[in-house]
Amino acid sequence: MRTGEFVLRRRFWLAGLLAALAGLTSRQTPLDVQAFADLGRLVLAGRLDEAYTGTFNQAGPLQLLISRLVLIGGHASIPSALVRVAFDLALTLGAMAACRGRPVRQIVVAVLALLWLLGPTPWSGHPAEVTIALLWAYAIGLHRKERPLAAAVALGVSVMIAPIGVLGFPCLLAVTGPLRAIRTSLVAAGVAVAGYLPFVLSGQFGMLGHVWPVSERTLPWLLGMHEVTWATRLGQAVLVAGGCALVAYLLRGRLVAFAAAPLAAAALRIITDPQIFDYYWLPVSVSAVLLIALLPDDFPMWRQVLLVVIGYVTVMAATTDQAGLGAFVCLAGYLLAAVPVERLLDGKRLIVRGKPAYLAPSLCRPLPADSMRCRRQ
Repeated sequence: MRTGEFVLRRRFWLAGLLAALAGLTSRQTPLDVQAFADLGRLVLAGRLDEAYTGTFNQAGPLQLLISRLVLIGGHASIPSALVRVAFDLALTLGAMAACRGRPVRQIVVAVLALLWLLGPTPWSGHPAEVTIALLWAYAIGLHRKERPLAAAVALGVSVMIAPIGVLGFPCLLAVTGPLRAIRTSLVAAGVAVAGYLPFVLSGQFGMLGHVWPVSERTLPWLLGMHEVTWATRLGQAVLVAGGCALVAYLLRGRLVAFAAAPLAAAALRIITDPQIFDYYWLPVSVSAVLLIALLPDDFPMWRQVLLVVIGYVTVMAATTDQAGLGAFVCLAGYLLAAVPVERLLDGKRLIVRGKPAYLAPSLCRPLPADSMRCRRQ
């Protein structure tokens, strides 16, 4: 049996083995996870008034509980080998499964996923936030299946993991019109508020009093800012959500939007943030790998190769101190390579529950017409 044939046949076993080795050899101490786990212990003990005392804790209540689970069996703030292996296996094999049975694409996606696992993610800090981009993509899928309430819950849960979950609400524009997206987002906001409300009512909720110092070589630093408050964060959220909404709207009806819209939100967050930490790349890594997994079968080979190169460059950018520039190159490169501008409007016009959408079969595999309940105009 030739080497290439062996790799194709045993690709899942080989990828799983390498992912397990990556998990076993990782000895990073995830940033803030021990502190979050301690706070999660307080939450489980019913001491809600102590979970958000002071301004340090900027994580959602679900992240506190997940951090507690992650450190079960761990030592010296490092998750146990079993947790690390399970986490890395789930990410790698899940990415391969998203390729929908295409062997070569599965190998490419597995390599990129392994590069991220060996690089800055997921054990650099806040491993729970790897689920945020997945929840955004899942919410898009639920809304496409006419399950807006479930989509709202998924988005609300993303905010309960970390407040940045709100940045992905506009992803819904990939499969529905503005009014329905707004309605679902309002319900999602209600779900998120319900998750934080017990801590607010405890009388000790200092999250909103936090002030972030501005790091050098960030966009706020270039604008002459020295510190950022939650009021400034609201402006950042409007900018990031607006960019996400634009990408989702331009790609509406295309399968690639399931990854491109979350990628836009995650990358724009890095570009506009006053501070840069390795774990900021967690949603970017998930979205970037998912985008390649969802490309259509007839996508030009040279574009596929270009996307893989951009994927590698993105991993390298995440390890440098030029994160903002790296995130911009990542986002621009992925979108330009995956979505040729000249084809954005080169599609068939459809009506989805009274809302216009464009499907370009030659660009990205269109969403099934029956699942979208659409009719030709």
